[in-house]
Amino acid sequence: MSSILLKSRSLGVLLIHGFTSSPEQMLPFAQELNKYGITCLLPRLSGHENLPDSLANVKAEDWLQDAEKGFKQLRTEVEHVVIAGHSLGGTLALYLAQHYSKEDGLVAAGVINPAVRLTPEQRRAITFGRFYEKKLDISMKPFQALKKTIDSVRNDLKHVRVPVIIFASSEDELIPHAYQQWLFDRLRATKFFITLPQEGHSPSPEAAEVIIKTFLVLVDTLL
Repeated sequence: MSSILLKSRSLGVLLIHGFTSSPEQMLPFAQELNKYGITCLLPRLSGHENLPDSLANVKAEDWLQDAEKGFKQLRTEVEHVVIAGHSLGGTLALYLAQHYSKEDGLVAAGVINPAVRLTPEQRRAITFGRFYEKKLDISMKPFQALKKTIDSVRNDLKHVRVPVIIFASSEDELIPHAYQQWLFDRLRATKFFITLPQEGHSPSPEAAEVIIKTFLVLVDTLL
């Protein structure tokens, strides 16, 4: 299910939430962008309907399809689309940027602390977690799907076809700031890098204001 806030027929923003989150995470961004006459679509990713149980059987392919479905749905409403996402949502934004271009109506991708690499500790936790699924009565499938999604997008970064705006928190406790610099260095498309000082993985309301204002200025230059 998706929520759409209609305004403009010219520009729309696809706002994709993060892992274990919901469209409500991106709603403040949508409401603010709506004030500027921008149409916003907030899809709910598969497996995020009734957390945590609904995540048990989700696959990486489900999330990739969700992203494509959201883009195509929004494209029927507006002429130009910008994709924005947080964490896993940022990963999916990069996936779309690898498969669509300006000719398809995609203008740019704005990513907030995107998950493009897992730390060695995170990879070990997912690998060893498989052996403890029954013992601990937890499913590692959603984490395996997360890893597969990240690895797939990371291995195809050279094919990103539109400008990318990276917002990176300096104190991100899940994805090191250095990983965002690593992403920036590997993108061949036009790119912008904005550090959010003293911010963690989920930006504060104050940081969200900075993100929105910067986002609007940069998108305006790209249209």
